[in-house]
Amino acid sequence: MMKTFFKAILNLFKKPITTQYPAEHTYIPDDYRGMIGFDENLCIWCRRCEMVCPPGAIVFSQDMEGKQTYHFSRAVCIYCGECVRACPKEGAIYQTAEPAKYALHEENINNTWNKLFDESLESRAAYSAEKKRLAAEKAAAAKKDADKK
Repeated sequence: MMKTFFKAILNLFKKPITTQYPAEHTYIPDDYRGMIGFDENLCIWCRRCEMVCPPGAIVFSQDMEGKQTYHFSRAVCIYCGECVRACPKEGAIYQTAEPAKYALHEENINNTWNKLFDESLESRAAYSAEKKRLAAEKAAAAKKDADKK
C-alpha cells in the first residue's frame, strides 16, 4: 500500500508520457492505415468494396439512368483496408496516411449516414425495378409484333 502511495507521489513530478494533442502532433508510423481515398476515374463500379466492408462504411447509390455514386462514412469505417484489398482495379480505392477527422455533434454523422445508406439501397432497388419493367415492356412489344406476323 505504501509502495503504491510513494509511486503516485513520484509520478506527480514526472513529465507526462501522453501527447499534448492538438498542440503536439502524434507520431504516425509508415504503415498507418488512415482515410480511405477513392478515384472515380479508375473505378469499374463492381461494388466489391461495398460487399467486403465489415461495418458497412461504403455504399453506392444509383440514379435512374444507371450512373452510380460512391459514398463513404469516416465515422463508420474501421480502417481495416479490406475494401482496398478487394478492389480489382489498382488505385480506384486506396488508403492514405491521413488520420480521420473527428466527428462533430452538429454533423449528426451517424443519423445522416444511416439515412444516406437506406436511400442508396432504395435507389438501386428502384433502378433494378425500372430496368425489369422496361425489359418486360420490350418483351411484350416483341411478342405483340411476332403475333402480328
